[in-house]
Amino acid sequence: MVAVVTAGILLIVAMSIGGVALKEQVLSTANKESQTAFYAADTGMECALYWDQKRGAFTKDENGNPSPLLASSVCNGVNLSPETDGTGTAYSYKFMISGIKVGDGGATTCSVVKVDKDTNYQDGSVIRTKTDIYAYGYNTCEPSLSRLERGIEGRY
Repeated sequence: MVAVVTAGILLIVAMSIGGVALKEQVLSTANKESQTAFYAADTGMECALYWDQKRGAFTKDENGNPSPLLASSVCNGVNLSPETDGTGTAYSYKFMISGIKVGDGGATTCSVVKVDKDTNYQDGSVIRTKTDIYAYGYNTCEPSLSRLERGIEGRY
């Protein structure tokens, strides 16, 4: 009887430790995937900032046509080929960067970026250009139940 009770107690302790270890593994995996999605969003943000601030790609000419630089804008070997909308002084660009490699592993992620420009933004008595950049990163490019999204927003 003592042996059965002792074995039962040891089994309960072992099951408790196993349950805790499994939960820790799930949390660790979720944290890694969340970080991967954040890095993808950061990559998208950096790409948009570079092409906007250094190259002036997200502008329109006097006829309202997108900048010719936009056609040659490349991030991570992927042509941006953005969707554009808007008329007049406010307009928006949206593009996807796929195939982002994160870390030493084989993780391939993607980022969806939206750049909103308003060249006639009223700031008190001053009219200036306002830019909003929204970058969303995903731990996997394929929609699934385990897909995570992280976002970064920038304004200037």
